[in-house]
Amino acid sequence: MPAKETKKDVITGFNFSQKECVWMKAKVVPTKYCDNAFDCTTCNFDKGMQKKMSRESARAGWNTHMFELPVEEQRCRHALTGRAPQNKMCARNYECGECPYDQMLDDMIQVDHTLFGPPQYLSAHGYLVPRDYYIHTGHGWARVEYGGRVRIGLDDFGNRLVGRADKFRLPSLGTRFKTADESFILSREGHEAGIKVPLSGVVTAVNQKLLDHPECANADPYSAGWVVLIDPMELKSDLKELAFGVESVKFIEAEAERLLSMIADDPKAAAATGGEPISDVYGAFKEKGWDNLVKSFL
Repeated sequence: MPAKETKKDVITGFNFSQKECVWMKAKVVPTKYCDNAFDCTTCNFDKGMQKKMSRESARAGWNTHMFELPVEEQRCRHALTGRAPQNKMCARNYECGECPYDQMLDDMIQVDHTLFGPPQYLSAHGYLVPRDYYIHTGHGWARVEYGGRVRIGLDDFGNRLVGRADKFRLPSLGTRFKTADESFILSREGHEAGIKVPLSGVVTAVNQKLLDHPECANADPYSAGWVVLIDPMELKSDLKELAFGVESVKFIEAEAERLLSMIADDPKAAAATGGEPISDVYGAFKEKGWDNLVKSFL
C-alpha cells in the first residue's frame, strides 16, 4: 500500500520533514530541504556539495557563509530536529564526522527509543496507529530516525492478534534483510510467528530487553516494545510501499473488519464490535488456530 507523500522525495519521520538543509542555512544553495534526518555524514547531497566546493577551490566559502550567519542560526544540526537543546551551537564548521558530540549522540540513539519522545496516535476501530510511523501489510511498523535509520516492531493490531508473547528470537547485529524477510520471531505456548521486515537493511541494534521481558512488546508496542534498528539500503523506494498517516488508518480498519468476519460466528466476537478491540485474539479464539491467524494477517 503506498505511503502518502507530503513533499516529493521527503521522508517523513520524527520532526524531520521539510527542514532546511545546513547548506541552505548557510545560504550556499537557495532551496534544499533535508531528507536524511540531518545526518550529513551519510547524505549524498552533502557529499556532492563537498566535491563541488573542493573542485571550485571554494571550501573557505562554506566557512565564511556559516560564520556570517547570526549566532542564533549557527546551531548544531541536532538542535534542528529537537535531539539536542535549542541553544546547542556548532563549533566544528559542520564537520560532523569529526565531532565527538555527534558520535556520542549516535551511540545513545542506537538503543534509546525515548530520545524522540512518545508517539502521537490516531485510532482505527480502537487500534492505535501512530502518526509518524509507516505500517507494513504484515503488521510490522517502521519509524525513521536519526541518520535515516529505521526502528522496527510489531503494531498494535499484530500484538493484539497473537497476545502476550513468551519469547523473542532476535537477529544478530549485521544481519542483512530484504523486504518481507522474517526480521524476528516471537513465540507463544510453543507456537511461532515470523514477523516480516518492512524494508531492506542491515541490523545495527536489537532490543535486548525483550529477551527477559517479552511482555514489553504487547504492553507498549510502539515505544519500549521496539524490536530491531536497521540501517536501510533502499529507504525512499521501500517506504513508498508502506502505509502512512490516513492510509495506515484505512488499512488497520480494513484488517479489523476482516478479523471480525473470521470470528463473527463465535458469541465472544461481540466484544470486538465497537469500543476497545480484543486484547488477545488468539487467547480468546484458540479454536481458530494459531497458524490460521498468523498466515491470514502476519
